[in-house]
Amino acid sequence: MATRGWQNVVRLCITALTALVALPACSTGSSSSGVLPGVQALVFERRAFIGADGADVISAGTRQTIDYQRYVPGGGVMVLSPPTPDGTLTNLTESFSGVDINGLDVSFDATQVVFSMRTASDDNYHVYLANIDGSDTPRKLTFGAYNDVKPIFIPGDRIAFMTAQPYTAMGTRADEYEHRREVTQLATISIAAGDADRRLCGQNLSHAADPFLLSDGRIGFSRWEHLGPVNDVKLFAMNTDCTQMVALAGQHDKPANSLVQVQEISPGQFISVATSRRGTIQAGALVRIDARARTGATGIALDEQHARFDVVTPSVPTGPSSPASGVGRYRRPFPLGDGRFLVSWSDGDVNGRNELADTAPNFGLYVWDPSSGERTLVYDDPDAWELYAVPVRVRDIPPVNAGVVGPAPDPTTPAVIGSVDVTVTSLNESVQGGSLDGMTLSDALSHTRRVRVIEGFSSEIGSVRQFGLTQHEGAAIMGEVPVQADGSWEASVPPFLPYHLQPLDEYGLAIRNQLLWIQAMPGEDRRCGGCHEARSETILPRTGPTTLAQQAGPVDLNIPIPDRRELPWYGAPAGTNVQDVFNAKCVSCHSGGAGDPFAGRSYTVEVTTDDGEMLSYVIPYLDLSDRMIDTYYEREAVSYPASYVSLAYPSAMMMVTAITGDVPPPWLTPGQARTSRLIQKVNAVSEDDSTSWAFDSMPHPEDVGVTLTREERMTLIRMVDLGAQYWSRQNVDGADMWRMTTY
Repeated sequence: MATRGWQNVVRLCITALTALVALPACSTGSSSSGVLPGVQALVFERRAFIGADGADVISAGTRQTIDYQRYVPGGGVMVLSPPTPDGTLTNLTESFSGVDINGLDVSFDATQVVFSMRTASDDNYHVYLANIDGSDTPRKLTFGAYNDVKPIFIPGDRIAFMTAQPYTAMGTRADEYEHRREVTQLATISIAAGDADRRLCGQNLSHAADPFLLSDGRIGFSRWEHLGPVNDVKLFAMNTDCTQMVALAGQHDKPANSLVQVQEISPGQFISVATSRRGTIQAGALVRIDARARTGATGIALDEQHARFDVVTPSVPTGPSSPASGVGRYRRPFPLGDGRFLVSWSDGDVNGRNELADTAPNFGLYVWDPSSGERTLVYDDPDAWELYAVPVRVRDIPPVNAGVVGPAPDPTTPAVIGSVDVTVTSLNESVQGGSLDGMTLSDALSHTRRVRVIEGFSSEIGSVRQFGLTQHEGAAIMGEVPVQADGSWEASVPPFLPYHLQPLDEYGLAIRNQLLWIQAMPGEDRRCGGCHEARSETILPRTGPTTLAQQAGPVDLNIPIPDRRELPWYGAPAGTNVQDVFNAKCVSCHSGGAGDPFAGRSYTVEVTTDDGEMLSYVIPYLDLSDRMIDTYYEREAVSYPASYVSLAYPSAMMMVTAITGDVPPPWLTPGQARTSRLIQKVNAVSEDDSTSWAFDSMPHPEDVGVTLTREERMTLIRMVDLGAQYWSRQNVDGADMWRMTTY
């Protein structure tokens, strides 16, 4: 590894070349000569990347897009005046030792800065407030035993930030992919009261990051969405009281996995970093986002489905690959109001190759002009990162809705979710499988009988690292709510929790699986127009001023955890296990015995561990018994009943390097029962007519003289539609505790 002194020489040379030599898309200049007209100073965060031993600290934080909990002491909140390479630097946090900064913002009147700081005497990041002129000691506003990062000023004399504060004593929600006991979620405090007026927003199953303020007063932010096969970072917005949390862009057609460090350019238009979800330290290409509705709206209406994306730095990778020399990667673009952007930029790889080389990238501050593609150096210390720069200038305070900053609501007050007309959709899709096969989604939704409301839970339940052999999270059915004759439905649910929805046909099969978590605050009405209706249209009830569901009142789903329908596969001491159905009706023919049509058939998979060890596992073609067998999934050796491995592994096979033998078809399509071979074989029966079947084939096992009840079939259908997880809150260690818990 190169010595720190040699690395300094290399970085100083790079900085000098950037300033003096005509590298691609790069120029020099000074703010005093017009680079930042009207801006007398910048505030930015200095983040260290050199450890106490003089070596680069590159592993901490480089593997995460959202860049949380990367603590390397030696940073500070810096004021640069004038904003030029030779301007005067003032460190507002110099009275603290072991400083690292994780986000900052400048007040509307340009007199204060709010920032997140961790120090040598504190194990967590907390929110602080200081005068930009350095006339006071920074005031600490939050104090809990959890990290509070990325604060911003919002209307109503409040501050919004991300927090890892647990929602319950058992921990915060955390997605099945992340395998952590904590994630970052949004919260707010008042400037005057700090933690004494702390309010948590609705919970998601993965991290939220990078809040920013919209001109209409709402809070925008990036959110890591993990729900089954979905694993990306989208753009969201919400009111300052955490209500109406909706997607702005990224659900459809985005140019990269993750949209992070977003800023508003003008109403409905944004500038963002587009990158992979890990390995790039949030750095990537710059992309303009236009989320304005194309038609059917008056004024500025946002339409997530038809958001348009324009990558304005096309030579910069939007994934983890290495850019060409001189191209580099960008972080947090800040609009200057004249078409240019204040950015952080680093040359070189800015990906996993930095970790292999034990050399960190170097982010400096530049002004980037999209019309010419030029970067003009503002400031760069080769031994630190300069990030999240904000000009010190007065700005307008956006409006705040009446009541938003009133008394905090009772956290036990239920929320209402529902649809005006579930048959309304703007999605141009076709449905596959069953009696609706080949129908357009709009036609298929007219067959909706019920809406399944699914609560998401995760590793706060205990020590399990995976929920099984699929990418789906823990799931509990809060209820299946009848749809009224006018297509409306409503349910009253516990607030804060993440939910997703599935419209069901008469056979109990999900017509579509909504792959986006929704949340609601206490007392909030989250009634939507339809099943992903166009945002630019107003959906009205079919009959009169109110829907039939409103007239009937919401179905009460405020039920304790023990009464929520979960589908543990095996080992739950109470209630129904999925394995119970197989043991009662299937193993007599499908357990490898003489009468088993698949007896003796198997396949072998080979996997290579992270340590380079080659492992081999024999998987039965179809064995529905509860004998335990071993396999390997997502860097972990696991043991499950043969039934679970037989059915789930053909659609998983992560880390598999070789497959030999008699490989079966994927028996399950996790999250989609109607396209799963298992469900097509056992078939699905109508809730109205016991002679009406969803699939044309003869139902099994009736064709061999064994009868499945409708409820047994529904156990299998629900298991697949919920993602075919093995673990639930009913079969983990400590299940007795969960049966006594409500929230």
